[in-house]
Amino acid sequence: MIVFITSCLLIATLVLSKNAWLYLLETPEALGLGLFGMFLSLLAGYLKKVRTIAWHDGFCTAGLLVWFAYWRPQFNPDTPMFYVFPLYYAFLTTLVTLGLINRVENFDVDSVLYMRHLEKITRFDMNAIIAFVMVGLLITRHYALYPMAMTFFIMRHTMLICLEAYKR
Repeated sequence: MIVFITSCLLIATLVLSKNAWLYLLETPEALGLGLFGMFLSLLAGYLKKVRTIAWHDGFCTAGLLVWFAYWRPQFNPDTPMFYVFPLYYAFLTTLVTLGLINRVENFDVDSVLYMRHLEKITRFDMNAIIAFVMVGLLITRHYALYPMAMTFFIMRHTMLICLEAYKR
C-alpha cells in the first residue's frame, strides 16, 4: 500500500509545515474525489477487476482524502490528529508490510491455518470492516472511531495479502 503510505506522509508533512497548498485538500471537490475513489476502489475490488492490494490501497488513500476534507473544517486547524493519525497509519502499514507481508515465506503451516480460521470469523469480515470505516468517517464526534476502523482494515488487509501470497 505504497500510495497510502506516501499519502499519509504527505498529509502529515503538509499539516506540520502549514503549507499553503493544504487548503486544496479541504475543498468539496477533494471530498467528492475521495468519495468517488472509495466507490471506484470498492467496485473494482468486488468485481475482481484489480488485485486485492491495489483496491485496498485505493480505498485507504481515498478514505484518507475524505477524512481530511470532511473533518478538517469541523475542527481547529492546529488539532494534532491531522498529522498524528496519518503518521500512525503510515507507521502501522509500513510495519505490517515489512514485518509480515514481506516475510510470508517464513510462515509455518500452523500460523497459516490459524489465519485462515480468523478469516472465516464474522467479526473479521471485510464487508463489516469497510462499513465500520465508512461509519467512522461520518461520525466526527467520536474522533477515535475512524482510526480504530482503519486499524482493523489494515490488519485485515495484512491477513488477506499474507494468505494470498502463501497460496502461490
